[in-house]
Amino acid sequence: MTSSTAQEQDEAAQHRGSQGRRARYRDVLSAAEFRAIFAANIVSMLGNVVAAVALTVLVYQQTRSPSLAASVMALSFLPYLIGGALLGAAADRLPARRVLVACDLASAALIGCMIIPGMPLPALLALLSATGLLSPVYQGARSAVLPEVLPPGPRYVLGRALMRMVAQSAQIVGYGAGGLLLAILSPRGALLADALSFAASGLVLRFGITARPASATRRGSMARDSLTGIWKVFAHRPTRRILLFSWLVPACIVAPEALAAPYATHIGQPARAAGFLLMGIPLGTVAADVLAARLLPSRLQRRIIIPAALLPAAPLAAFATSPGLALAVGLLVIAGLGNAWTAGIDGLLIDTAPASLRNRALALAGAGIMFTQGAGFALWGIVGQYLPPTAAIPLAAAAGALATTILRPQRPLRLS
Repeated sequence: MTSSTAQEQDEAAQHRGSQGRRARYRDVLSAAEFRAIFAANIVSMLGNVVAAVALTVLVYQQTRSPSLAASVMALSFLPYLIGGALLGAAADRLPARRVLVACDLASAALIGCMIIPGMPLPALLALLSATGLLSPVYQGARSAVLPEVLPPGPRYVLGRALMRMVAQSAQIVGYGAGGLLLAILSPRGALLADALSFAASGLVLRFGITARPASATRRGSMARDSLTGIWKVFAHRPTRRILLFSWLVPACIVAPEALAAPYATHIGQPARAAGFLLMGIPLGTVAADVLAARLLPSRLQRRIIIPAALLPAAPLAAFATSPGLALAVGLLVIAGLGNAWTAGIDGLLIDTAPASLRNRALALAGAGIMFTQGAGFALWGIVGQYLPPTAAIPLAAAAGALATTILRPQRPLRLS
């Protein structure tokens, strides 16, 4: 038996032993590199949310067009498809710290250009698209380095959950903070704050994480290598099922968020009441991450993947009865609790993807979920043009349950 084989078997044994243990937040936050990644994520995420509000307002001020203002949100999702497909190999080909810092500084520069007075609308949207192209590269590099900072197991799952909690909390408080900031600053002033947040994030990462070499040598062009990696990941059937499950189930559950304003109007509330509806699923998701990632051992996290993914079907189906605002928010919180499946799927993806494809699979998972959620918003918005929200939201619930049943992830034959 070679030493490398013995080491791999020892690591596998340790990983199997960890399945019954639970990680604590202090176990995760005691890792200095994770603290740097976590702090940088908070800074840049809040900056992104504020920028989304500011840029939407700026475009509307210039055009007085609701559809063009809405295009800001669409352009924040579409580049994930292009960047994830053509630049996904960066997670393997380039050193992670260099990629993370370069993406942050490039984003700061691009958003800084948006501040220039008199910037025409096409240029603003082009700058937004360029910033969006960097996001899947950044997330892919972060996903690749996270298992090295937090070894796969309970600590890794809890660390991923903390990152999601930041994203969901940004939705809960960030848009409100953006609105308050715009009461003090102009939209360009808020964009300047976002540019500074990216620069701060880059500095935190530059001095907070260790430089690591690239995990793979360069093979041909970046685009060809990225597309080849996607093909290899999808050729591995268990990994493909996990990815499709983690993309399509959330794409169905975003329907009540996509139709929040029409539903608020349907029940006789002003359109601004949609803000309360938009808080429901993120609140439930934060609670789900605390309950599943912190309190459940790994084997139970995986055992509840299917029941949790099916949980939103009932509360979303109840929208057929036109519940009032308070009850609707409560139903959405319950639906958000169904996102407890994400804790189990995080560990399952790490264990299922072949070691040579792990970085590509993690990068593809992040880019795919952002794009499919954006596509889900667009899809259910179109459905809402032809069906009332009381029919469209239960239809989405049925679609989510169907996707869960068909794409039920398989347990890996081995733990790695």
